[in-house]
Amino acid sequence: MTDPVLPNLWLDWCAVTGTPVDRRDEATLDRFSEQAAPSRKLLNTLRPAAPAAAPAWPPVLRGDATVLSRLVHGGTSRINDPEVHWITRLRLRRLVFAAVLLAPPYQGGLGLSRMQVCGLTPGRLQGLRPVIGRTADEADCPACAVWSWLEVIGTNNDWSQDAVRALGHQRDTVADEEQHRHERDDPSPGWLDWPDYPNLLPAIDQWGYLDRYGSMHPSSLSGLVHAMATLIDSPDVLRRRIETEPVGGERRITAKEEAAILTRADEVNARVIRILAEYG
Repeated sequence: MTDPVLPNLWLDWCAVTGTPVDRRDEATLDRFSEQAAPSRKLLNTLRPAAPAAAPAWPPVLRGDATVLSRLVHGGTSRINDPEVHWITRLRLRRLVFAAVLLAPPYQGGLGLSRMQVCGLTPGRLQGLRPVIGRTADEADCPACAVWSWLEVIGTNNDWSQDAVRALGHQRDTVADEEQHRHERDDPSPGWLDWPDYPNLLPAIDQWGYLDRYGSMHPSSLSGLVHAMATLIDSPDVLRRRIETEPVGGERRITAKEEAAILTRADEVNARVIRILAEYG
């Protein structure tokens, strides 16, 4: 065998037919099978391995099917924090959107690679939106997180920087408890203005301007991935579950406990803000 991986029969057939040896799509393999009559075992060795699901999703975030909804909830909690700067709020919405694109389907994401995310077009995303995960709680809902980021993109395409700034100051409040955001029409459908142009994950500069003409480089997206796990562990004071005491009334958070929770929240916010600022 002249090649350490590919069988001689394949190499000979490629030489005779002028087929590149790395062209192993199903149509080419069907033609090879008809003309060279290889064994089933040989054919199986030629078929490329199926791409890994969600190849860019960190190993630490795999396994648990609730990870993405917890991450979305952590992002929503930070977005709704009145102390968060408006530019950081925009970057958080983008971060959660990117997480939905990267997370595996069993968690409610799309399972895309970094290259696929950075090359994703509005037209392609529109076709994928029906398969994005939904949850009962709007604060945890991946589809709602996507809706919120597309509002930012649409506002950036259709209106002025002042409109984007105003949106950055807006928190993800629930307008209608009977209807999630993703069940409503897109408020700024301008995100679809260039359906074949990959511009859904733009860089955001220090003044809050979004790049209208392209998505960030995959290496910058890799930097954002490091911030995703941080959102899962972020404490949420407003939604903290209160346990009842065995005897007596409702248990309340002590001043010491509240101070510890708020300190932890400040630490998480600082880590997320630092990462988001570093990678634009």
